[in-house]
Amino acid sequence: MIAVGCCVSAKIKRSAKAAAIVGVFGLAAMMAARPFVAMVDNAAPLDPPAAYADYESERAAWTEAAGSDSDMEYRASRPVERVMRAGAGDTMMDLLLRAGVDSADATQAIESLSALFNPRGLKAGQPVTVTFEPAPQGLGQGEFQLVSLNADPIREVATRRVDGHDFEAVESKRQVTREIAHYSGGIRSSLFDSAQTAGVPAPVIVTMIRALSYDVDFQRDIQAGDAFDVMFEGWYDPKGKLVRSGDMLYAAISLSGRPIAMFRYEDSQSVVEYYNDKGESVKKALLRTPVDGAKITSGFGLRTHPILGFTKMHKGVDFGVPVGTPIMAAGDGTVEMAGFNGSYGNYVRVRHGSGFATAYAHMSRIAQNVHTGKRVGQGQIIGFVGTSGRSTGPHLHYEVLQGMNQINPMSIKVPTGTKLAGKELDRFRSAKLKIEHMLSSIPPSTVRVAEIPGKGGPFTD
Repeated sequence: MIAVGCCVSAKIKRSAKAAAIVGVFGLAAMMAARPFVAMVDNAAPLDPPAAYADYESERAAWTEAAGSDSDMEYRASRPVERVMRAGAGDTMMDLLLRAGVDSADATQAIESLSALFNPRGLKAGQPVTVTFEPAPQGLGQGEFQLVSLNADPIREVATRRVDGHDFEAVESKRQVTREIAHYSGGIRSSLFDSAQTAGVPAPVIVTMIRALSYDVDFQRDIQAGDAFDVMFEGWYDPKGKLVRSGDMLYAAISLSGRPIAMFRYEDSQSVVEYYNDKGESVKKALLRTPVDGAKITSGFGLRTHPILGFTKMHKGVDFGVPVGTPIMAAGDGTVEMAGFNGSYGNYVRVRHGSGFATAYAHMSRIAQNVHTGKRVGQGQIIGFVGTSGRSTGPHLHYEVLQGMNQINPMSIKVPTGTKLAGKELDRFRSAKLKIEHMLSSIPPSTVRVAEIPGKGGPFTD
């Protein structure tokens, strides 16, 4: 047993000696490979060497970097353009100052631009390009030189620095052609959605709905299977793209087979209105509904009051619409009352001609400058939907009064507008025949068609 132990101990000693020798040679080899690395406790960790170095690619990258310097010099020599987008409530001055224009230059530029564009016409989301000279060292921007924007789909307006300090307004126009478009289609969900799907521009649809709203209750009268027909002017670019819609010349709607049509006519006094085929203005003394997108939630007559809990005469019509929806004056007239009125909440009453008055209740607020004695026009915004006074939720309570008595707004027959006669009626009939000729000669649902008779061909406008 002792002999065996001695043999094992000798083997262990020889193995330890061999390991020590290998360790010494390994340390020496490491030091030889990294002779300049200080082996200190606080040294930063070493990055591992790259497994593969592509020196040809490195030389190519260096060459590309050298080319990028040239490109940077080229860019530094070009004018600096900043595209500013107007936010809600922004003025032209706000945009110029934000772009880095000093206030004196901004004031001069706006005064110059005003000759071609009213700065108050700036719309939220509208882009405005502000141009500066290149910076001398290629960083930042140099002196302010130009501001430009699209005043409308046809005109681009700008003002630029001349003679080092003054500004000059300039205008450029796109080449467009004024033509006629004719669309028709069935009504599925709503007139607006159906016409828009057919390709009718939104401004034309709005004009059509406003003109028809004197005779059509868009909540109750529209049924599946009804149809529309509309013809309007349009300005098209050389590629056939609609740049801007113009006047609506004709519109019609078929309600359960009952047609309602209207024709645009400019009279001898240059007053434009829409007339039916008899030469009677479609404009009535009062609108059918004083809010857009209205849904009748409570009609005129006896009902169980939702707050008081007993049967009571409801002397108006309630339209359920969201808070803040604009309320329009149903007709031309004078404000008799504007303010808080007990259970009516914020309230406006307008006196019209022919013994009629209209009242609007539960507003969230009354429009600015609407006060007793103020003259208002049909369609003018007089307030905004709310739930003030005795109310269970946001809605407009709308009344029509004849004398001092409330009557059903949905069943009254209000006085019509102008009725043409004599030479004026003859002129209207002649204009109507021209429109009917165009309707018959231009297929419906045509995107781009012939020029308008008497209005010329291609032009710049």
